[in-house]
Amino acid sequence: MACHGFLATPTPGSHGLHKHGRTRCLAAAGSIFTSLNTSIFTFHNRLLRCISKFFRPSTTATATPSSLVTKKQGYKKLEKHEHHQRKRNDKKRTIVLDLDETLVHSSMEPPVRVNVDFMVRIKMQGAVIPMFVVKRPGVTEFLDRISKNYRVAVFTAGVPEYASQVLDKLDKNRVISQRLYRDSCTEMNGRYAKDLSLVSRTDMGSVLLVDDNPFSYSLQPDNGVHIKPFVDDMEDQELMKLAEFFDGCYQYEDLRDAASGVLSSKLI
Repeated sequence: MACHGFLATPTPGSHGLHKHGRTRCLAAAGSIFTSLNTSIFTFHNRLLRCISKFFRPSTTATATPSSLVTKKQGYKKLEKHEHHQRKRNDKKRTIVLDLDETLVHSSMEPPVRVNVDFMVRIKMQGAVIPMFVVKRPGVTEFLDRISKNYRVAVFTAGVPEYASQVLDKLDKNRVISQRLYRDSCTEMNGRYAKDLSLVSRTDMGSVLLVDDNPFSYSLQPDNGVHIKPFVDDMEDQELMKLAEFFDGCYQYEDLRDAASGVLSSKLI
């Protein structure tokens, strides 16, 4: 029915018909507007997801080999072992940390359940895009604690335009000595692996990578330490548990020997 029909002059006996026509036209118009709003909302959400993936790719490990996923699922307090006792104390080994879902969680819209710790703004094709960042509980204390015995680096699959701003605000005490971004990652079938030879070229026993995505350490799986992803659980204690684990790792000559014992019945 044409929507202009209700504007015509009613003839005797046709008032009810035109009233019914107006109702149908208004209902049709409302349906069209609802459909348009839904389409715009869907497009907006898809656009946000696409832009978000550009800055910080998803860490979903759907295609990660099961051997990497199940290898390390917690941390244990390491006791002293003479067999692994460290002999050299002149070299500071390196702990490499992932950024997103390991130290922070960020999103393009304000989180609902938790407070935002800080915000960064990224310029993209003339537009300014806000990213709302929530720090993992204990992250500042964790960084300060491990920096006493280790050199601290961050290796992220995020782009520098985003990740460098987050690290500037996160690392207030300037304990992070090296930053590696997506352009340093090894892309494999659209996913990003992190080559630790960029951090330690000669001694792979002196470096460990902490990451929520097992695929990240797929090039050197013996050097990987898995951590539970962080989103908005403000009761999360993973970093404090990890700090205790690294306190025990320090005695090991080869850090891979410590990492190999992460899967244990005596988890923290």
